[in-house]
Order: sequence, then C-alpha cells, then structure tokens
Amino acid sequence: MDRYERLGDEPPRFNIARNDDAYKAYGAHTIDRHSPDLPLPRDPTSKTIEGRVYADKGWKDAVNRSYRWTDPSTMNREINEYVRQNWETIRGDLALSGFHEGTFDAGHRVGEGYYNKGMWGAGPRQAEYGETSQVVVRVRLVPDSDPPEPFIVSAFPGLL
Repeated sequence: MDRYERLGDEPPRFNIARNDDAYKAYGAHTIDRHSPDLPLPRDPTSKTIEGRVYADKGWKDAVNRSYRWTDPSTMNREINEYVRQNWETIRGDLALSGFHEGTFDAGHRVGEGYYNKGMWGAGPRQAEYGETSQVVVRVRLVPDSDPPEPFIVSAFPGLL
C-alpha cells in the first residue's frame, strides 16, 4: 500500500521523446521502434517499419506486426489520455508488480504499418499494409526509485 499511496492520485503526464531519452537505460523504446519519422516502405539501405517484419537493416529480430504513430501530437495525446483515464488501474498494477500493460481503441486512426500475412505458419513472411486505431501501452517503474517513478517503456499502434 505504501508504493500505491506514494504514486499519488494525479496521473503523470509524458512527453514520449523526453521519456525515451530519460529512461532508455531501463528499456524505453517507443521512438526507436514506432516513431512517425521512421520510413514506412521497405528499403534495404535503411531502417523501415515494413523492414521490421523481415528483420532488415536496423532490426534485431523479425516481428509479425510493425506500426508507427501518425504524428508526435497524436502519440503524446493518446498515451496521456489513456494514462489519465486508467490511472487507478495503472497505479494498482505498478504498486503490485511494477508493470502495467493496457490496450485500447482510440476510435480514430493513430498509426500505420504492416502485419505479416504469413504469421502462425500460414505461409512465408509477407508484409501487408494497414492503418489502425488500436494502441498498446506498457508502463514500468524505475527499479528501486524512491519515490516510485513510472515511465512508458513502450506505447505503439497495432493490431490487437
């Protein structure tokens, strides 16, 4: 209960670019993997959203879904609105386990990217373009922070 109380009644507000810079050592990576500035179509000479499906240049592993935010203001607005509306749940999860993951539908386009049509053994990797209104938000506590300090480890548009 002490950690819960010390997180406070008021939800924090995040600027995701500053968040990622400040908490990169703890795994924050929204901008690195989902920035609206990342090029969209596959290009073997640079890191792209589509290229992530294939583990092209700049990506460690192939994934089945890779989306970027529409723009920085949408990214910051949607993440902060989710945190504000769900602070009691987030606060409880952080107090108990130091981690919260939530998903929601924003009701409007928040991102674009690709999903792998061949996922789960349905065939070879094949990136298919899509737009989405769905969002995943992951919040953690800085280890051993006193008072407890939440940060966004990742938040991204995608198919849920």
